[in-house]
Parts: sequence; structure tokens; C-alpha cells
Amino acid sequence: MQQLSLSEIRPLLHDYNLSPEYTEDLSKKAIKIYTDTGPFVLKKLSKGFNPYFVDSLRILKDNKYSHHVPLVSNNQQQLLSYYKGDYYYLMPWLSNEQEEERDARHQYLFKEVATLHKKTEKKLDISTKDVSNHYEETVKRWDQAKEMYEAFVEQCEQKIYLSPFELQAVTYYTEVSRAIDFSKKKLEEWSNLMEEEKATRVVLIHGKISAHHFLYDDDGNGYITNFERSKYASPIDDFLLFMNRTATTYPIQSDDCVNWFYTYQKGYPYTAEEMSLFLSYLAYPDRICHLIKTYNKEKKKRSELDRNKQLVKAYWQFKNVEYFVMKVSEIEEKKKMEAEEQS
Repeated sequence: MQQLSLSEIRPLLHDYNLSPEYTEDLSKKAIKIYTDTGPFVLKKLSKGFNPYFVDSLRILKDNKYSHHVPLVSNNQQQLLSYYKGDYYYLMPWLSNEQEEERDARHQYLFKEVATLHKKTEKKLDISTKDVSNHYEETVKRWDQAKEMYEAFVEQCEQKIYLSPFELQAVTYYTEVSRAIDFSKKKLEEWSNLMEEEKATRVVLIHGKISAHHFLYDDDGNGYITNFERSKYASPIDDFLLFMNRTATTYPIQSDDCVNWFYTYQKGYPYTAEEMSLFLSYLAYPDRICHLIKTYNKEKKKRSELDRNKQLVKAYWQFKNVEYFVMKVSEIEEKKKMEAEEQS
């Protein structure tokens, strides 16, 4: 996005009865606007923006969830403004000057996510057939991925010299195979638990939970912002998306993520079936399997070095996620045993 000049946005801001004094670029899609009534942020939406975005804000209001950064209505009482072929929204500027540890901000963030999910929860009917179809289709897809990986390894083992990518792929196979088996086991647990269930719960998920989307006002109160990817979905989706992004780094045993997960669980605990499904989805090594599957197809598109870097990074993410999954699994098993002893 080419940043808008002050002269270009004046007509748009007049629709909000604002007189801009000067602006400051924040990103490719956002600018900070200084006015005589205080600072604001103007954000441009992408061409194919989420159609549920505005509905999500109405849902927050209907469910009396106030810890989000509100949008400012224009003179037509609309939350989005159409200007020169694009949609924009305006929101008040929050200072976000609270100084704190990384852990403290995330603790506060996930308490708010738990409250958001709790306030927007609703039940969705689900049939035994829906459950069995999802289970069978997912297991079939995962079995095919495992068979494909095994065939790739066998093909590599017949060669005298392996490329760096092939060598890494062969090295990772056993761990990836075990992860797929673990995912299938947890998915089977979910399927069994759902046999007696007639409904499942869905919530308004944020869609891109991040410390960058959690802002403080001058009084130190925290607010979630940027609901552009929000929609109704399973409550496990927000943490799944958060973990897959957070784990995309060099190998690190992050106990912080485990702590943040259980901060959320205190406010809005997963059901037993949700926990099984969450661990199943999270443990599945999707990125590695995808890279193995597309290796031969992309030989002309990417260099061997580039593809090998991608595979190593996917493995790092896999190991970071694995640590989290194992820690949560241990905690959940311990809780089950304690509950059985008390009953």
C-alpha cells in the first residue's frame, strides 16, 4: 500500500468530522492521524477482507464484551468507509506505553481471550455421522501423507548420493511418523468422546492472537484490537493459530507458552473432547509433510538450498510444538489420574 498523504485523506476524515493536523506512517496499511480532538488510527482493509469483520464487532457489543478497541462510526453511522476504491476504518489511538515483562502482557492477553470466548459461546448441533466422517477423512489424509513420506524415504535410500534436502528428510522420518501416530491416537480419543455428544460449542475467535494486537490505554487497561480475521469457530482455533506462529523460530523449549495456555484454561477450560482435538491437530507435522510432497514438483521453482532451509525451519517449528504438546499431555494425564484417585 502506498501511504496516503494528508491532502488525500482530508475528504475521508471530514466524513468523521475530523480536522487532521499531520499524520505518521505506522505500516503499509495504517497511519496515525493527529487531530484537534486527539490521535486516531486509519487502517486500509485488504481487497478480499473478511466479510464477518463488522458482524464480529456487533457480536462483541451484543454480548457486552467491552475490552476491545472500538471502531469510530462515520456520519452515515457506518463502521467502514468506502474511499477511492478501498474500504477503511478508524479507531482511537491507544498509547500502549505500559512497560512490563513479555510474560505479563501475554498473561493479561490470554485472560482476555478466555473472557472473549466465554462471552460469545454458543452451541452448534453435531451428528454422529458428522463426527465419523471428519474422523475417517482426516485419518485417511494423514495415512496418505505418512505413506507418501515413507515412499520418499525408500526412494532416497536407493540412491548413492543424497541431496541435503533428501538427507534431512530421511533423518526426520522416524520422528514425523511417530507424531502422525500420536495425532491419530488423539483424534480417535476425540471421536470416542463425541459419540454421546449431540452438540459442540463455538465461539467468536480473534483469528490472529498476538501481543501486538493487545494495547493499553493511559490507565493501564488492556484491549484486544484487530478483529479483521474473527469468525465463529471452535475455541481451540485461536491457540492453534497462535502456537503455529509462535513456534516458527529456532528451537527453544518454551515453558512460557504452556503457562499462557493454562492461564487461558483457568478462564475458559477446554472440554475433554476439545483438548484431544487440539493436541491432535497441533501435533500433526503438516509443514514437513507438505514440503516432502511438493519437493519433486518445485525443483525448477526453488534452489536446493532454499528448499533445505524451508525443511529445517519446518523441523524447528515441529520440535517447538512437540515440546509444548508433550508438556500439556503430561499435565492432562496427571489431572486425569488425580481425578480417578479422588472418585
